[in-house]
Amino acid sequence: MGKFVKRDSIIGFPVICEQTGKKLGIVEDILYDPSSKRIKGIIVAGTGYISKNFFIDFDDINAFGEAVIIVSNGCQRRLVIKEDNNIVGKTIIKDNGQELGTISNVIFNPEDGYIEGYEISKGILDDLVAGRSILTGDFQPQLGEDVIVIPEEDNIELKSNNKGILNLLSDS
Repeated sequence: MGKFVKRDSIIGFPVICEQTGKKLGIVEDILYDPSSKRIKGIIVAGTGYISKNFFIDFDDINAFGEAVIIVSNGCQRRLVIKEDNNIVGKTIIKDNGQELGTISNVIFNPEDGYIEGYEISKGILDDLVAGRSILTGDFQPQLGEDVIVIPEEDNIELKSNNKGILNLLSDS
């Protein structure tokens, strides 16, 4: 298992065709498949005078670099989004009513696109003081219009990201 990638860390990355060296555009977002907990691909804002957004399938991504994404030639697909499955910014709750926080980031494995976890925010003050948490586990999120519900009995783990003022002070 290698390093993981956060959604926010690749937004704004240039997308380069491996065969031609041409810059195709800039990463605008990721497309997520909630049923398989995998990244479908990336949404790219094209460059040029008539720039349109397009989609690149995860299987056509050759590398997630530190400042660039490398893709195969001819991989651009017309962007067709049937439903809004953006989970960033949605509140996540257990089906017993316990609120875990708001999803602030998606963490995925760049090798297979599997969602490894979600960064959870409990608000600006809590984030500064205690840091954000990471939600991991084997669960099937139920995407609602306003919130995401996860069954209480599912195997989940909410662990500290060890950031925040309290953790920094305790390390000194």
